[in-house]
Amino acid sequence: MASVLFLAPADLGETVLASGALAMALRDGGALTVVCAPEQAPLFRAAPGLRHVRQIGANAGIAQRWSAWMDLARQRFDLVINARGGFLGSALPAVRRIALKPPVVLRHRVEDWAEALGAERGLEPKIWLDDAARAAAAEIAPGASLLVLAPGGASEDKRWSRDRFAAVARRLVDGPLTGARVVVVGAAERDASITRAIVSSLDADGVPAHDLGAGLDLLAGAALMERATLCIGNDNVLSHLAAAMGAPTLTLFGPTDERVRAPFGPRTRTLRGKPLEEIATMPSLDASAAMNDVSIDAVEAAALELLHAGGLR
Repeated sequence: MASVLFLAPADLGETVLASGALAMALRDGGALTVVCAPEQAPLFRAAPGLRHVRQIGANAGIAQRWSAWMDLARQRFDLVINARGGFLGSALPAVRRIALKPPVVLRHRVEDWAEALGAERGLEPKIWLDDAARAAAAEIAPGASLLVLAPGGASEDKRWSRDRFAAVARRLVDGPLTGARVVVVGAAERDASITRAIVSSLDADGVPAHDLGAGLDLLAGAALMERATLCIGNDNVLSHLAAAMGAPTLTLFGPTDERVRAPFGPRTRTLRGKPLEEIATMPSLDASAAMNDVSIDAVEAAALELLHAGGLR
């Protein structure tokens, strides 16, 4: 049986985009070892052939990192997928190793991975669910239509206004998504205050909403997205998971390039306000300005188009 080592990217969204490369590597079976951050580990819990997940946090000390790499260096892998970058991944013993090269042309990350593995077309992300993740999702959203908001982001300049998220949710549940369950999700502790504020605003206007700003592991989040009628989010891992699970997904972009890293899936759309070239010239003092031109009206219209394309009238 072939042995595969997957070195996950530091970025959560990039990890989802790289999962298609991992799926291709495992299509004929194999024993899988994963190196990732603790928050990423749930994404690999149900991956086929999983033997070991080595968790290395961003704050891990030199001794812990050295011990992990020395342990890996004692093994010989048939394939190393180095999505993490850096020298150590390229130095581990392997029959074959794969890493991304700087692209010659501007293209989506799934196409970069396709070239690296010799695939003929972009490698769609693949997330493997387990029963525990599905059970958690079923408890949160037992059956009704489901509007998921993913308002978090690694930095303020990637986050649309929480007030605008609440406003567009009100419009949708007062219109085409009447009776929908609203769930506001986050992927890190930094998102908890954002989700709490949105849920509080909706509750004050008589729109019941469920706050999942903390405590939901990413695999349960993916299972929840599988049930979503619509997901609206910033450029973050939850939007990537929604797209990968096939949910109609509208992602709002600011300083990152949707041509390269838009969530990838069968029913996705992106929306931005200011062009990237204009954002690049803006002063860094007002981080939220990159998203200010994304209007509530524009988001509502794009959401309705996604819903109508899926047959909801």
